[in-house]
Amino acid sequence: MNKMEFMDKMNRDLAPLPEHERNELLARCEECFRIGQEQGKTEEEIVAELDSPSPQPETRYEPAYAGSPYGGAPYNNPVPPPPQAWSAPAPGRPHEPDRDVPRFLGVGILLLFLNLLLAIPVFAALIAAFVSVCIAALSTMLAPLALVAETSLYGEFTNAKLMMSLGMTGIGMILADVAFLFGKGLFRAIRAYAGWNYKTLKGRTYR
Repeated sequence: MNKMEFMDKMNRDLAPLPEHERNELLARCEECFRIGQEQGKTEEEIVAELDSPSPQPETRYEPAYAGSPYGGAPYNNPVPPPPQAWSAPAPGRPHEPDRDVPRFLGVGILLLFLNLLLAIPVFAALIAAFVSVCIAALSTMLAPLALVAETSLYGEFTNAKLMMSLGMTGIGMILADVAFLFGKGLFRAIRAYAGWNYKTLKGRTYR
């Protein structure tokens, strides 16, 4: 097989490859023929060398030549692998300084005395007031039922008692609204105060 026949065969065999890869291979084949002819070899000898190249272990070729019928590139120079995409290293966990134990103990003791002497009594009084308002609202709203029970037991019914029970029901509804708003605000205050205690005890050292 001479050079022209070999190049035609290569062109047909490498047709599935992309055009730029196929052209690169054919150009390398032309270069192999030129070098071989300068060394005094015939076209048949060069074709024989290209058809059965000498094995070279640990040689890496371009992955695009894996489908070639010749098992690799028709030249001995290895093609370097494509560059890998650079990826940023994963961010490490920030360094956490050592805990300031004396400060932690001192702040904890101060918060303990503050809560025992001031915060807990104040919040206990507010909670007691909230419970009292809830009980008052419930008892006044049940005034009509109390009137019904009194009438069924003693048989004494007057229009004044009816009007009074209805008035007490209205007052109970107002107290229920007040209790709802008061309880909502009290819950927010307790949650905010607990969060302040946590942040104060935690401090900058624990962030």
